[in-house]
Amino acid sequence: MSGQSRDADVIVIGGGIAGLGAAMRLQDRGLEPLVLEAESRVGGRMTTDRVNGFVIDRGVTLFGNGFGSMRALVKRLGLSPLVCKGKFSVGIQDAAGCRGYRGGRFEDLLFDPGISWRGRLASVRFGLDLLRHNRALIHGCSTRSGSLDGEDARAYFRRIGGEEVFDHVFLPGLNGPVGGAVDTSSRVILMQVLWNLLVRGQWNLTDGVDGIPEAVASEVKVLTEARALHVEQRDSGVQVEAEVKKKPQTLRARAVIFALPGQLVPTICPSLPEEIRALVSRARYSRIVNAAVALSKPPNTPYAGYAFTEDVVPGAEIEMEHLRAPNRCPAGTGMAGVYLWDTPQLRRLDAGDESIRQQASDVVEQNFPECRGKVLFVHLVRWNIGIAQFPPGRLREMTALRKQLGIRNSPFDLCGDYLDGLSSESALRTGEEAALRTAKKLGQTEISPGHTT
Repeated sequence: MSGQSRDADVIVIGGGIAGLGAAMRLQDRGLEPLVLEAESRVGGRMTTDRVNGFVIDRGVTLFGNGFGSMRALVKRLGLSPLVCKGKFSVGIQDAAGCRGYRGGRFEDLLFDPGISWRGRLASVRFGLDLLRHNRALIHGCSTRSGSLDGEDARAYFRRIGGEEVFDHVFLPGLNGPVGGAVDTSSRVILMQVLWNLLVRGQWNLTDGVDGIPEAVASEVKVLTEARALHVEQRDSGVQVEAEVKKKPQTLRARAVIFALPGQLVPTICPSLPEEIRALVSRARYSRIVNAAVALSKPPNTPYAGYAFTEDVVPGAEIEMEHLRAPNRCPAGTGMAGVYLWDTPQLRRLDAGDESIRQQASDVVEQNFPECRGKVLFVHLVRWNIGIAQFPPGRLREMTALRKQLGIRNSPFDLCGDYLDGLSSESALRTGEEAALRTAKKLGQTEISPGHTT
């Protein structure tokens, strides 16, 4: 910048996995990144709390076997010995009882005696659609998914004669992972979740998912408790007015990457081009609560997850944390992660913390009577910006935006799961892509010696 020193080549605003992935990729290209994270630790929704010997993943809890960028990052960081294979099975409770489905075993749905022949035929058609479009369902490849983004999940299942399967299996089973809005989400989102997590299988880290962002943060420059307040273009670069450790600070760089939920970007960067402002300001996230119910003795259950139809338990699902990954609980104990969201009939999240803790305990004790009197504590994590929402057409808009960012001569770029799909892999991939676009604009297209792709 004319006559002024820079604090970094690129300032990355947001220290979640998208921003950290961007910073590492920028560094690979010989650029100096600086990550600003408003909270006291990095990771965003990929953080972990540790309470009385219990390891509680706050947001992200599983990674799909198809998460290629995340697996490559874990290997690069030397965390591969901590990877454990997941075997996530789910029980779906309705008024007639509980039906079980194993991850990666599509035949459990096809041979479910509780599903009619018409429903099973619709399941076959759905399975064939998954196989036919599998390349478009890989996170980071949403440029191939435009033809799948024209209708919501309910309309799609209605069209193929699968309303029964949708109402009894996919609506309760996937409502939590998509933030309580599976019926109004684009069908491509439902297909992404199924293909990448359930069909292809999952993995995890034995000691908590925060090992990944913390390891990245040890390799790039990060300021925590650093909140960006205003960003503007100046001369040949950008200027960021920030509050760092509660003190005002002005930072300068050649470019900025916004690794924030899209709707927050226009507020701090009023000079963002109007057409981009209009698109990102419409980004929406669900509200959701993760209530970790610590138990002195785990329930006797064959499934790692439980979902419920609305007439049984509205707005809730359970993940058995002691079955999901090792080293999550002290020996002999258990933990049920209860996820709660609002429904049209029940507004759960407006209640106070103690009420929500009681709600979570009640969900566990009512469905597993052997847990009554066994609750040690309930650890609450509220996500007011929880899971990105993708109604029909939204993913197509975001794909077009990512292409536009690549051809614009602007010092601003964007990344985050709202640009590609609702997963940590989407966030990471968009961060890496934003870094490559930015490096190209800054003339750094070659990989620096000692770095990897």
